[in-house]
Amino acid sequence: MKKYWTVVLLLTSLPAWAVLPYAATPAEQAMCQERVYLRLGTRNQNTQHMHHYCDGLRFLDRAQASIGDKQDRAHYLNESIGNFNYVLSHTEEDYAMRGEVHVGKARALKLAGKKGEAASEYTKALRYIPNASAIYQALADLFREMGNKPKALEMIIEGLKQSPDSKALKRRYTELGGKLPYPEAAATTISTEMAGAQVKSEIKPEIKPEIKPEITPSTKEVTNPVVDGTKLTAPNEPTPQKDPPKTDSLKDPYCRFCPE
Repeated sequence: MKKYWTVVLLLTSLPAWAVLPYAATPAEQAMCQERVYLRLGTRNQNTQHMHHYCDGLRFLDRAQASIGDKQDRAHYLNESIGNFNYVLSHTEEDYAMRGEVHVGKARALKLAGKKGEAASEYTKALRYIPNASAIYQALADLFREMGNKPKALEMIIEGLKQSPDSKALKRRYTELGGKLPYPEAAATTISTEMAGAQVKSEIKPEIKPEIKPEITPSTKEVTNPVVDGTKLTAPNEPTPQKDPPKTDSLKDPYCRFCPE
């Protein structure tokens, strides 16, 4: 009986902020399998670092679950942000999944109360997924919470240009004082201008080779040079052709191979 109460006392004396073990739980493993590993390619060298993205998501979920414990939440958010930073520092800039990593880091920073840094990460994510309406919504909510309503409306307008059918963006547009009609989709105007500029840049002026006229006798005859009239002289008389010497022989003196 004493041993039982000793164990109870020991358990109750543990700090209330004792965190879960670092290793993933079965539920977390299933989440990572579905959200990360099944989507990775085998030929991309960046995939070797994506288990840290999984860890970032795991600790972000733990932080969201530990609402009533500030110490646990701070620990989980620190682990989450650290893993997201690892992926961003070890993968190439053009790796497509970096956009999702920026989003995860932004969510963790927002939970940590760092709204300005969170907005910066959401903005970086748009470089990879510019038509993600959820990111524009998150940015607008952040700026509205920070008291910057004009900037929040600006984010919604940009979002509607990319995703004109988003009901969530239209609702926020109205809530923030936007006037009808809704902003036109950027795909109709901007893409056309960009396409025109791209085509224009690809069309290079045709460079025709310089063709120099060949100098031929006929060309010389056609050419009319400027002649100084004061230096003209009378043409020489044609030299009369001498007749071949006469001989009594039938042999042609100018033919070496004629028969005698």
